[in-house]
Amino acid sequence: MPYRDTWAVCTNCGTQFVFTVEEQRRLDKQGFDLTPPTLCPDCMRLHEMTPGPHEGVVKWYDPEKGYGFIIQRSGNEIFFHKSGLAPGSPRQIPDGARVRYRVQATGRGPQAVDVTVISGSR
Repeated sequence: MPYRDTWAVCTNCGTQFVFTVEEQRRLDKQGFDLTPPTLCPDCMRLHEMTPGPHEGVVKWYDPEKGYGFIIQRSGNEIFFHKSGLAPGSPRQIPDGARVRYRVQATGRGPQAVDVTVISGSR
């Protein structure tokens, strides 16, 4: 797929920004949709801290340790604990699995909760 830098305008703040080739490659590699984002990077980071729901990709999860990290669409990571897995979710989630989750503020910062593997993911 040919990638090309593309101009976009944030629907939240009106800032014009570039949807870069590097960002497109990263999103494609992680299995995200390659449509130009509707939010600039700053607004995207703020949006990702709202309750959600959001989609992401598991960077890694260790069931023995009971925690892992999810890569958000912006490329930022969010922590999740085994207690944050939705009821009925598998207890072993492979690296690269696409997940849906909500964000909850905790004393240690934001954390992904209600983590569910999206069917059809790796």
